[in-house]
Amino acid sequence: MDVTVLTFNRLALGCAFALSVMFAGIAWSETSLAADADLSCTYWVKAKGDVLQFEHCAWPDAARHLHLKRQHLLALDFDRYGLASVYVGGWYYVRRDGRLAPVMAMDNGADPFADGLARSPVDSKIGFINRNLALVIPARYDGALPFEEGWAAVCVDCKLASDGEHSWYVGGRWGCIDRYGHEREPFRPDQGVDHACRKDG
Repeated sequence: MDVTVLTFNRLALGCAFALSVMFAGIAWSETSLAADADLSCTYWVKAKGDVLQFEHCAWPDAARHLHLKRQHLLALDFDRYGLASVYVGGWYYVRRDGRLAPVMAMDNGADPFADGLARSPVDSKIGFINRNLALVIPARYDGALPFEEGWAAVCVDCKLASDGEHSWYVGGRWGCIDRYGHEREPFRPDQGVDHACRKDG
């Protein structure tokens, strides 16, 4: 088994990847997977605390669903919810049973769960998964920010812009959704990301 030891801690993981996205960026589209390709991955190893990079640790099936090899699944550092994060060309959360779900990049790591939900890219759109890795809010948005106090700002027809390490959304129509995907009011092009979920409207 080919392995590379990365001598930095979790806070410095960003140095290993060029994933410097402040708000979000499409982590990786599953449509780019080639069936039967052997893929490398990076994750925190249980009981060691080291960030290790492995070759030939994952593969996509004919339906482009990603699978981790058993020895790597057993080596992951799972949290109290039974989840671990792994980088395989993009960020994923994985359960102990091997189920994976792609998530957005946030601060050079997997998008953290906020209000029990995390942003998940599917075919160039963004939805939200719960900790069971079920897509509970369909991927129908072109941009999305994490939930905060039960609400998340999302947009359609917006674009991701970047300047060096930082990225942000521009244009489009913005709105605010609750944890069930219900819109608080119709999306508007004039309110923007800073006003979409303001309590005073």
